[in-house]
Amino acid sequence: ILGNGLLTSEGAVHLRQRRLLQPAFHRERIAGYGATMVAYADRMRSHWQDGATLDVAREMNRLTLSVVGKTLFDADVESQAAAVGEALTGVMETFWMMLLPFADVIERLPVPRLRRARMARARLDAMIYRMIADRRASGRDHGDLLSMLLTAQDEDDGGVMTDQQVRDEAMTIFLAGHETTANALTWT
Repeated sequence: ILGNGLLTSEGAVHLRQRRLLQPAFHRERIAGYGATMVAYADRMRSHWQDGATLDVAREMNRLTLSVVGKTLFDADVESQAAAVGEALTGVMETFWMMLLPFADVIERLPVPRLRRARMARARLDAMIYRMIADRRASGRDHGDLLSMLLTAQDEDDGGVMTDQQVRDEAMTIFLAGHETTANALTWT
C-alpha cells in the first residue's frame, strides 16, 4: 500500500525523497496546515449540539480525513468521507499481513478479507491517480502537498517525481496522517 515512499525506502532513494519532501515541512507550510486543522475542527464543533451523543471515533475519522484531504490534495473529501473511510478500513484490516515475509504471495490468496483489501487499495489508488492526473493537466499550484510533490525537482539531476513516486509519497502521508491522528484524537 505504501509503495516506495519516504517511510519504506532506504539508502539513496530515501535520501532523494527526503530532500524532495523537505519543503513540505518548512515552518510556513506547517503553520498553514495548523490553520487548516483549526478551521476544520472549529467547523465540526459548531455542528455539535449540547447533550447529543456522538460516535467520537467516526467524528475524529471524518475530521482527520477532511484535514488530510485539504492539506494534501486541496480537496474537500468530506462528501466522499464514507467511501474513503470504507476503503481505508479495508486496507488497514490487512496492513499487518503485508509486513510478513512473502506478503506478495499472501496478498493473492483467495481470502475474502484480502480480496476486500485489494479492491480497497485499488479504489484509493484510482482516487489518488485521478487527482495527480487532474493536477498535472491543470498545471496550477494549489499550495498543497500534492502541488509541492509534482513540482519538486532533484537538485542533482533536475528530475521530477513520476506519478508512481508521487502516489507512493501521497499514500504514505495520507495513511500516516489519517490513521495516527484519528486514533490519537479518538483516544484523547
